[in-house]
Amino acid sequence: MVQPQRGTICPGCPHRAAYVVVKEAMGRGRGRVICGDAGCPAVGRVHPAASACPGGQDALLPRYNQAVPVGSPQEPGADRVAHFVLDADLMADAQGCFSRMRLAGEGASALLCVMASSARFLTAAVADELLVRIRALGYEEALAVDPFDTQDATAAVRELLEGGGVHALVFCSPCAQLMRRTPLAPAVVDRLSCVGCMRCIQITGCPGLSFAPPAAVIDVDACSGCDLCADYCRTHVISSPRTGQPPEMRRRDRLAAAIDAERS
Repeated sequence: MVQPQRGTICPGCPHRAAYVVVKEAMGRGRGRVICGDAGCPAVGRVHPAASACPGGQDALLPRYNQAVPVGSPQEPGADRVAHFVLDADLMADAQGCFSRMRLAGEGASALLCVMASSARFLTAAVADELLVRIRALGYEEALAVDPFDTQDATAAVRELLEGGGVHALVFCSPCAQLMRRTPLAPAVVDRLSCVGCMRCIQITGCPGLSFAPPAAVIDVDACSGCDLCADYCRTHVISSPRTGQPPEMRRRDRLAAAIDAERS
């Protein structure tokens, strides 16, 4: 695995997976905004769109660097909004910056996307504190999803946005850097079968992916085994030892690797 770099989300970061899922569910069109912070203390502030941008925050084009919409519950600033926030920032929010009332002013259909990925929230008991904080900010409940279970997570985001109103969604998966001591086996590309469409690179923007004509290639030293690229490969030429495993089993493996590293 690579060392964190300022302004660039690491390979295997769950914040990238969350952004890709939200973007897929939200679709294109006017009045649709993805904003907030998908960075971390190690890489600094990163706009959610920069998480899937090759080159990171410095390379993000201005049109994708969308600001938080300003409005009121009566006249929201946008139609649909997904506002990303880090778990630590949410817990430290003493001014109600991420309250349900504030989100209601951002979008007619607004979604607070909480990145629960830091070491503090590896155990269920501590994660409950995050849910208590979310309720204190006016959200009746918070739906928790695994961002690397892309099919179910995309469906959950789409359902909440299409239903209107203001909701909180917690993306639960440990930081890739927490698995440095016990990394998962990397994914691989069947270069003989790859058609070179570069869809995996264009969608994920993962630093561990590149294109070496005539096919995509994965840097095995950088790959953390998240398999996000495999989920978006239309020709199914990306595989790993986890191919065919149910999402819950893959989630348990990531969590176990992170917990083992924290204890050692």
